[in-house]
Amino acid sequence: MKLNLIIIALSFVLFSCGNKELEKPEKLIAQETMEKIIYDLAMLQAIKGHDATLLPKNSINPKTYIYQKYKVDSTQFAESNAYYSSDITLYKTMFDNVIEKMSIDKKVIDAKVRKDFEAKQKRKRDSIKKINKSKKSNVIATG
Repeated sequence: MKLNLIIIALSFVLFSCGNKELEKPEKLIAQETMEKIIYDLAMLQAIKGHDATLLPKNSINPKTYIYQKYKVDSTQFAESNAYYSSDITLYKTMFDNVIEKMSIDKKVIDAKVRKDFEAKQKRKRDSIKKINKSKKSNVIATG
């Protein structure tokens, strides 16, 4: 997932390496919103990488999803992205924030998966104990 973010960042940096400063777009997407968009794009890319059929199967087009969710259009996104990527320090900070959020989310998900796994294992052990106890009761009753 980090690799996807790095690739996205590098591609935008390559296009923004000129010495000219970009003028702030009229409809600039707020930095916090832009970070959320980058996060969602990375998550959608990860989903696509994990199971390429999942998004189409659920009728999800990543671009359309992003544009509708954040109420932006492709031009607004492209202009905002170009503007933010023209300041490499700011753009790196934005990606660092996205990576930090992913790291936090991963810890939360890992904890939930671990808790669910432990609960499943406990139910399994309890079932085995119950079966063994039942077998012992039957042996004692018939013996």
